[in-house]
Amino acid sequence: MAQVLDVVSGVVPNSTGTVEQWMTEDNKEKEESAGQNHMAAEQAEPAMGTETVAVGDRAVERFPTQVRAALEYAAANKYEYGPRLRNAELTWDVVSAESMTNDIVRVRIEFAPTSGFRGDSGIEYMDVDAAGAILARRQIRTPKENTPVVLIGITGVSIILAVIFISLMTWLKPEGGDPLYVAGRTLWIRAEQPESREFITYTGLDSEGDFRTWLINPENESENDLVYVKVSLFNETSGSVNLVIDEEAAKLLDGDRASYLPLNTIERTLEAEGVDKVNSPEFMPMWGSLTLDEGEQVVGMLVFELPEGSEFTELRWDASDSAVIKYQ
Repeated sequence: MAQVLDVVSGVVPNSTGTVEQWMTEDNKEKEESAGQNHMAAEQAEPAMGTETVAVGDRAVERFPTQVRAALEYAAANKYEYGPRLRNAELTWDVVSAESMTNDIVRVRIEFAPTSGFRGDSGIEYMDVDAAGAILARRQIRTPKENTPVVLIGITGVSIILAVIFISLMTWLKPEGGDPLYVAGRTLWIRAEQPESREFITYTGLDSEGDFRTWLINPENESENDLVYVKVSLFNETSGSVNLVIDEEAAKLLDGDRASYLPLNTIERTLEAEGVDKVNSPEFMPMWGSLTLDEGEQVVGMLVFELPEGSEFTELRWDASDSAVIKYQ
């Protein structure tokens, strides 16, 4: 008797009268594919009880050896935080710990000065092996304090720190062709030789009239230095001169004729922590807007960030007047 194919069910009767599954090539491929997907899902699914990332206190409980090693290493190697924090008293908090390959755990930590700090904490991570050895360390973010509203007691629209107004009647302008002293259209301008610092620390009054130590550091501490230029501006003309001292007030040119703009010393100034002495006791940052009446003078420092070891060729003044001061 001829066998009859059941195209709906895909089965054929065998010689004994029972029914066997008839598998087309298409069905076979689908079944193999389903089996492979199932195996992949089983392999991808973590074993019961496995915890790859732990947060906060759970990180300490889950990976005690690695967390303890990371915290101890951070406390013993504060020099990597740079000059502003290497001598400061710091607090560390564990953010998370993540299990990686070869029994390595990545411990993520927040750090900030213990007292007097208001702002965003720094963040770093360390890769630690099962024995507690530090394999890698990377700083993701440095602590950034909220911008101080007032640093040295002068508030309002005009914010020039530690400015000095002196009657020109008592100022004897240098004679003999001082190359650092030039005349613009309305102002006499003197820009002294630039001074380089790894970072700048100085003292000044806060908004409550108390002396504090302030700090300005380079954004790229590993490659750059800060350079400040003491600038004196004199108004000999009749009437008043309005000044806006900002990022476009001047340009400092290096030996390669590359130009650099002043830093915003309001935003970049922080209260120093753990600093025993200042390295720029006469520093007077200049920033903001003011009006110079006839016979008045203002003195302050502009700050620039340049590659370490840079030379200086000239300062170009552009605020309310224009002048070029060349350095030998």
